[in-house]
Amino acid sequence: MIDYPEKISEAEIQAELWHRLKAMNIDARLQVNQRIGGRNPRLDIVIFKDYIAICIIECKSWSKSYIRNRKYQQAKNTKQILKYKQYFNLPVLICGCTNAIAPVSKIVESIYAKA
Repeated sequence: MIDYPEKISEAEIQAELWHRLKAMNIDARLQVNQRIGGRNPRLDIVIFKDYIAICIIECKSWSKSYIRNRKYQQAKNTKQILKYKQYFNLPVLICGCTNAIAPVSKIVESIYAKA
């Protein structure tokens, strides 16, 4: 028997956000492999306009306990986000729960319109 998941997975957040962005006619690509130094990170979602990357979205699956663990999560994710911002020189957004999908979509829509 398979237990029903207690929380929404990162993949589900990515899928919901990707679906919403596609419905807005925004060119969103999932799991984009890149090279940073000797590493090959996989970017969760990259927004393209005319085949040029304009924004990166990192999806996280923060549970309700995130509030208690906020300092740890911020420290852990800050390095990754700063590295992406410095290396790619693009806005990097974080979508950490399903409640963040609509606000992140609005921010992406604004970035896309200005690009």
